[in-house]
Amino acid sequence: MTGFFLPAKAQDVWRGGSAYSHFALGSPNDFRASYAKGMGVYGVALHDARVPGISNPAVWSRAVFTNASGAFEISSFDATSPDTQYRSTQFHSGPFQVVMPLIRDRLGFNLSLSPLTSSRFTMQNPYQLAPDENHTGDELNYVIENKGNGGINRVELGVGYRLTSSLSIGYAPSLLIGNIRREQTVFFDNPDYRPSNLRESTSHYGFGNRFGIYYQQRNAFRQNDRVTFGAMVSLPVNLVSERKLESRIDLNDVTIRPPSDYGDGQVVYPMEASAGFSYNPNPFFQITSDVLYQNWSSYSNFSGESEAFLKDRIRLGLGGQFIAARRDASGFLSNLIYRLGVSYDTGNLKLNDNEIETFTIHGGISIPSSRTNSSIDINAEYGFRGTQSAGLISERVFGLSLSFNLSELMFIQRRLQ
Repeated sequence: MTGFFLPAKAQDVWRGGSAYSHFALGSPNDFRASYAKGMGVYGVALHDARVPGISNPAVWSRAVFTNASGAFEISSFDATSPDTQYRSTQFHSGPFQVVMPLIRDRLGFNLSLSPLTSSRFTMQNPYQLAPDENHTGDELNYVIENKGNGGINRVELGVGYRLTSSLSIGYAPSLLIGNIRREQTVFFDNPDYRPSNLRESTSHYGFGNRFGIYYQQRNAFRQNDRVTFGAMVSLPVNLVSERKLESRIDLNDVTIRPPSDYGDGQVVYPMEASAGFSYNPNPFFQITSDVLYQNWSSYSNFSGESEAFLKDRIRLGLGGQFIAARRDASGFLSNLIYRLGVSYDTGNLKLNDNEIETFTIHGGISIPSSRTNSSIDINAEYGFRGTQSAGLISERVFGLSLSFNLSELMFIQRRLQ
């Protein structure tokens, strides 16, 4: 018997993480600014002078203040399959970013670290060896436990330049780097068989390129309104990969992975593109919508082969925000910014003829500082992913994030200007 990280089946028992994060490079993460997260959109058409945007390189041209942001998130997975139910919680950090004006409202510089994919899971699969396939002379029951963690991160530099009063462009080269660790343990119900174990890690690195364009028009339909459009394209990345064996214990009856599966390889991370718009009928209200496309059908694995269970992914988002802050208002509640949105994600997986879709409701509150342009953003989301059809798993996902946005770092601005 051979096997390693087999596709999900009806008898799989999931013990932690997302049931769908063990495929390919893990579940895609849509790195975005905190204000976009609260509205459920990718944020390609959004710009906030107080919070750095990460979805579109062109918006960095609009930087007036030096802005820095960081986020911390907690996710809870409540999953149900035809045979079992489990709940797990994960803590992780979100994007970290600094945007500074080289020339105010003309040329901006960006430095950021963003998680692109995340793979965190624990699952158990029960199996049985027939009497003629083992040394006991009887049926041998055993369980294979698979664990995984890691993902791909993006370290990015970039610039945005404003060509006219309305039109901006941007470019961002990046380094994609990451490590995905896997562990498989085989447990037997026969005490004469000790557990077999394998631990391995696969490292990846490659160089990417993103391009963006951003357009805004004030007083488009009425006085004091604003219309914006944005688009972004990220080219596919050839990742240089190396798989290493960390530890291994094999038995005569169970071979976990042949030695030929280790060494150097190449993985292709897919192209992605996004486009969207936003409209502010007045300075206090905004509505926005965008679409994100990822070409996962062109993904190739460590062996240079395509994966039949992967497909192109489309994510749609619609949301808005209300800015309650007014000069003539007083009190804590009058300074808050309220955000709400919804999103639909086709996902990048098709398992047992079922697409793993996600529907999510998003909401957020921004608490601005009374003395500076800095703020704290609190965002929450609640979604439904997957299905119990064909022995698959449905998940209810709750996420809560806390973002710190620092603005007006004047000592940096004076050095550059």
